[in-house]
Amino acid sequence: MQNLEKVKVLTRGESELIAGVCSGLSDYYCLRKNGLRLAFILLSIISFFLPAIVYIVLWLILPKYPSTQAMARHLRRKALLKKSLSS
Repeated sequence: MQNLEKVKVLTRGESELIAGVCSGLSDYYCLRKNGLRLAFILLSIISFFLPAIVYIVLWLILPKYPSTQAMARHLRRKALLKKSLSS
């Protein structure tokens, strides 16, 4: 099995202001945290709070910052997908 420290899993971030969604997204996609937070705020004001609703949904869906269980689950899914594609 792969080294769990090198695997990137999309989760809520460890450094959170509200729920850690922007922090997790910025860690996963290598973006700046404050830039992403500012973009969410500006888009929420401009587009009638749709990004705020997306933020809440992501907060409910994404697991808390990377745990060993989340990474192991991700690796198992990846291995099963790879196995099914090669068969």
